[in-house]
Order: sequence, then C-alpha cells, then structure tokens
Amino acid sequence: MRSTTKDQLLWEQRINERTKSGMSVSEWCKNNEISKSKYHYWNHKLTKNQKSDNEMSFAEITPILSTSDEAILNSDKSNDFQIFFKSIQVTVPSNFNQTSLAGLMKVLQEL
Repeated sequence: MRSTTKDQLLWEQRINERTKSGMSVSEWCKNNEISKSKYHYWNHKLTKNQKSDNEMSFAEITPILSTSDEAILNSDKSNDFQIFFKSIQVTVPSNFNQTSLAGLMKVLQEL
C-alpha cells in the first residue's frame, strides 16, 4: 500500500495534467480510466490542504526606500501605514476608523 504522501504527489500530478490538457474532467477521466468521483475526491482534498496551508503566513519584510519614499516618510503622514494584499495596496491614515478598516479586511479576505 502506498503512503499518503505518494498518493498526494500522484494526484497533484494527475490534476495538473488534466488542467493542462484542457479536457473536461469527464473526458480526461474516461481517457485515463479513472473514476470521476475519485478525481473529485482528490481534487477537493488537495484544494482543502492548500487553503489550510495558505490561511496565514508571515514574512519578514525589508523596506527599500528611494529618496521620494524617504521624503514621504519624513512628512507629517509618517503615522499612516500601508497594507499590501496580493496586488492591492491600501494606505491607511493614522486617524482611521476601526469599523471601516475591519470591513475592508473582510472584503480583502474574500478576494
């Protein structure tokens, strides 16, 4: 009996092959003699694992400042902060409304 890790790697490969093939799940499964229910089971399982792995992660950031960035930092807006999420940049003023910020964060999480 194969280990779970081997099964996961095999199914990741199969799902990637199906995606790259451009075929529908039904067509690909039929051509590869794999049941659709097994395909959907593994697709769901791997997607669920990826989501739980990506729920929260931390990364150390090092600012790289240009002269114009330094001028902004030295201005009276130095208490403002920025949130970067995916390709979105949000500048939050120092006098932000906590309720509005919480609403914004909920919207960003849904993206």
